[in-house]
Amino acid sequence: MTAPHQTLPLNPSTTQDSIPCWSILGAGSLGSLWAGYLSLSGYAVQLLVRRLALSDQTRSITPYQGERLSYPAQVSDIQSCADRSIQQLIVATKAPDALPALNAIRPKLADQATIVLLQNGMGAQQTIAAQFEQYAVLAACITDGAYLENSQHVIHAGKGLTRIGGLNQKGQAVEQQIAEQLQKTALQVELSQPIEQVLWNKLAINIAINGLTAVHQCLNGALAEPDKNQQVLQLCLETEKVMRALGLTVPEQGLFALANQVIAGTAANRSSMLQDTQKGQPTEIEFINGYLLRQAQHLGIDVPYNAALTAEVLQRFHQAR
Repeated sequence: MTAPHQTLPLNPSTTQDSIPCWSILGAGSLGSLWAGYLSLSGYAVQLLVRRLALSDQTRSITPYQGERLSYPAQVSDIQSCADRSIQQLIVATKAPDALPALNAIRPKLADQATIVLLQNGMGAQQTIAAQFEQYAVLAACITDGAYLENSQHVIHAGKGLTRIGGLNQKGQAVEQQIAEQLQKTALQVELSQPIEQVLWNKLAINIAINGLTAVHQCLNGALAEPDKNQQVLQLCLETEKVMRALGLTVPEQGLFALANQVIAGTAANRSSMLQDTQKGQPTEIEFINGYLLRQAQHLGIDVPYNAALTAEVLQRFHQAR
């Protein structure tokens, strides 16, 4: 028997300035997941969308292994936000869209605003930290699984861990405070420094898996097949070279062993890049294998497998649009 929907009362923080307010830019699966959990924990939440619709006023979340809960969605279009009104902003767009979206909303940021970035891959976070250095900029590395049942309802499908840390000095100054706010939600959050190492650890696994699933149009588990697994190995070896050259720590068991653990543990998963190609959407390849390629070129390291994979994904799934 399906549990009845529960509806929360209007968030009290809409009238109490002492309760922190979070604005969320990007209402995809992760943005909606964080909006739901923050709202359920008593925070004021403002979802920023391009266009308002009547259906936006009712949103809901199914927590991990829980029952469906409704929460009031305080939805605003970007233009209606008052200038300098946003104090705490979560950017939950895809990596290619993060900088343009932030530039569009820049006049709305308060002078002492905090920006938390949820992007996959790397490159977007570092660019934003450099171009928005007057603000506190933090990055989050997320392993939760979530998907949208429809535009108003998000399902928390896999319980993961969020590691968060400041990308610049102002971000590091407030990272403890931000982590403590997030730890009051049902999300599992921990403070991690240096956050660059954490981001690279996740990037390395994405490098080994995402692009190959797009090219082969396969679930993660298919990468355990001998021919595909050999490609995983070569990508991992190249990534290790670049990580060591950058002074980063490589997992003790090696990236290949770690990647195979992830492949086995997520065998039935469709990677985000596979989903993008199946929907005819641009991929994040330039922020995953492409980011490694740019770092390798700067270091003078040859990474032919990553170069070939990046070029193939770009040619097959971007130029066709």
